[in-house]
Amino acid sequence: MADIVDKWGWAVAERGFAQIPNYLLLLNSFLDDEKRLTPVEMLVLLQLVGSWWQKDNLPFPSMATLAKRAGVSERQVQRAVTRLVKDEFIAKVKRRNQGIIASNAYDLAPLVTLLEQVAKAFPNEFPRAVKRRREPPANIKELSETVTDDIPARPRRRKPIF
Repeated sequence: MADIVDKWGWAVAERGFAQIPNYLLLLNSFLDDEKRLTPVEMLVLLQLVGSWWQKDNLPFPSMATLAKRAGVSERQVQRAVTRLVKDEFIAKVKRRNQGIIASNAYDLAPLVTLLEQVAKAFPNEFPRAVKRRREPPANIKELSETVTDDIPARPRRRKPIF
């Protein structure tokens, strides 16, 4: 969160943030012309990804919510979702709340699979130079032997002004 606060400021970071894979942002450059997403379809897809906070909890924003967030009509969202489901970018899951039909949930597993395939077919041309340890050092000696020349120092966390 400290990195987000440093980049965007406390007021923006406090509202939350979404992790969007770069392969998703660049997805149209990897797809055939007939499979490319329209701007509205991409915007709806990004809104769904932004609503997916935990792996095991599918996002379930209503059509009205997606339309408001994307700045388009509900009908445009309906068409975009229909296309995303038809072309297997996402899957719709029916939900019920105490027996009453609720807004659909959206399974993004097809998108995850697609992005994994894209990543294998088009490896990252610009990998990060930063190499971080996956496991903490076992002891002080191992810590002192760690090469950190390629790891930039992390800025100290700032306290909010108010």
